[in-house]
Amino acid sequence: MPPTVSVKEVLEFLNRLAPPSLAEDWDNVGLQAGSLKEKVKGVLVSLDVTEKVLQEALRSGANVLVTHHPLFFRSTKRVDDSTEALRLAKRAIQKNIQVLSFHTNLDSTQEGLNDLLAKKLGLQKVKALIPSRDPKHPRAGLGRIGSLRKTSLRAFLKQVSQALNLRHFRYVGNLDCLLQKVAVITGSGAEYFPEAKEAGAEVLVTGDAKYHGALDAFAEGIALVDVGHFASEIGMVSLVGEKLRRWSMQKRLGIKIFETTVQEDPFRFWSKESG
Repeated sequence: MPPTVSVKEVLEFLNRLAPPSLAEDWDNVGLQAGSLKEKVKGVLVSLDVTEKVLQEALRSGANVLVTHHPLFFRSTKRVDDSTEALRLAKRAIQKNIQVLSFHTNLDSTQEGLNDLLAKKLGLQKVKALIPSRDPKHPRAGLGRIGSLRKTSLRAFLKQVSQALNLRHFRYVGNLDCLLQKVAVITGSGAEYFPEAKEAGAEVLVTGDAKYHGALDAFAEGIALVDVGHFASEIGMVSLVGEKLRRWSMQKRLGIKIFETTVQEDPFRFWSKESG
């Protein structure tokens, strides 16, 4: 019989991969709902907690849900059903699903989400864009910066499209401009374009760019590639799923690890042809 494993042990393993000390001050990582004392029956990995994902966990027999985005970012003064986050937390607890979240600590950690995005884009000589404040993790930090063989923005956009399997995404910049240094920040990182430019990057790949920030980046002469929040971070599912799978096999724990198949980018693209 394989040994029994508690939710606390899963949390501790993932904390070693993505130390909580690397999380931003405003973030809320770790246990979101449930109990650390529960025994693990199965683990489902997803980018977010949604109703579809909770149903998927129930169907698969998983009583632990590991997500990237936390249920709660702000403190709450009451436990009711007034918000979607509270409704989902209540539903998870009712169905005995424990929710663990690893957000900016997973973004920043070595071999985390930013390193994964840099690898997908073929960057070389990669280092942290904004180094971690934790001296115990000198190679971690916010974003990554690396180099490519000199190319045009036009050719780089084609590379991004292929690497992330995207048909549509936004960009700011001159298609004929040449670039060699590329910065990436998973999630919403367009506001860090000054830091990317100061570090020598000619282009920043991120998500959720805002209009005025895009204007400022264009004026400052740095290209922005907005692949969307979802596309920049969905790699989390396979990354964490594989880490958990290896851990379970090495320790002979016999835990079933599932990766979500139901979560999708909430955004859709409309054109007059599709109407």
